[in-house]
Amino acid sequence: MSKNHTLIEWRKDRIWYYDMPYRVAGAPMGHRMTIIRLDNNKLFIHSPIEITPTLQQKISQLGEIAYVVTPNKNHNIYLSDWWLAYPQAYFYAPPGLIHKRSDLTFDDALGNKTPLHWRGQLLQTVIRGSDRMEEIAFCDPLSKTLIVGDALAWMVDSHHPLTFALSVINGCYFKPAMPWYWRITFQNHTQLRQSIQEILTWPFERIILSHGRVIDNDAKAHFSTAFSWLMPHKLNITMSQ
Repeated sequence: MSKNHTLIEWRKDRIWYYDMPYRVAGAPMGHRMTIIRLDNNKLFIHSPIEITPTLQQKISQLGEIAYVVTPNKNHNIYLSDWWLAYPQAYFYAPPGLIHKRSDLTFDDALGNKTPLHWRGQLLQTVIRGSDRMEEIAFCDPLSKTLIVGDALAWMVDSHHPLTFALSVINGCYFKPAMPWYWRITFQNHTQLRQSIQEILTWPFERIILSHGRVIDNDAKAHFSTAFSWLMPHKLNITMSQ
């Protein structure tokens, strides 16, 4: 992972990410936010992290925050602060989180249909098959980047004993994988397989994860391997034209 509190430019003038410390059950897991500058120079925020004056100053240099997107029910800890700090922004979340956070007003629910605000620029789909894990995956074809929340993790760069133990148990230390505690909630493998196959048709070569090492090469092979348990034959990888 990159150094904490460092804004990393992933593709020049298009996409950045920002890491912050974050613990799960006492284990340092980190939390990564992704920022995309759309064609209208408005900023798309994926998985908002804790707001600090430093973060706000850095983001203000990139453009105007217009869309704040929470990809799943877990990534909502700092959402209230963003809602108060950027009242002019549009807030999107999966239906489950909108129900969970009834204290906030969301502009719309995320689903398979791409909102007009970023239609034609970003791709999105619901990773289906679980009644507990409701996540929206995104792809930026311009930077050839897949962006996920908790659907994939790769904690190989962490040497903290608790992080190592939890990551090994969940199968996401030595290679990118859906953590076991999420994987077991996917009872409908047919729906999950369809979602993964759809994502594999997208034009991506790299992956930004919310937790762990980013994947900057052979992304489709890594993604396909991470979900090879879904079917007896290897998932079909559709390369971009």
